[in-house]
Amino acid sequence: MNTTMLIKTNKELKVKAQKLAKEMGLPLGTLVNNYLKTFVIERQAVFTAPMPNKKTIKIIEQARKDIKAGKNLSGPFNTVKEAIAFLNK
Repeated sequence: MNTTMLIKTNKELKVKAQKLAKEMGLPLGTLVNNYLKTFVIERQAVFTAPMPNKKTIKIIEQARKDIKAGKNLSGPFNTVKEAIAFLNK
């Protein structure tokens, strides 16, 4: 017996997923049902990290360069107590 399930999701995500599913020749419901079956059988949820955007990639690359150059990355505080005191101001 089938049932209907209502879920809330980001509209843009739904539209993109519907478009991709259609391109693959699959109804979106089939993909969702497959995910749910896998979740029940394997008793685990699989999450993937989103790909970083260009700005994040640039920051990561700069941080790697700074580390190689031996730059002080500890910030303006020498101890945890100094950082906490600053935050409590």
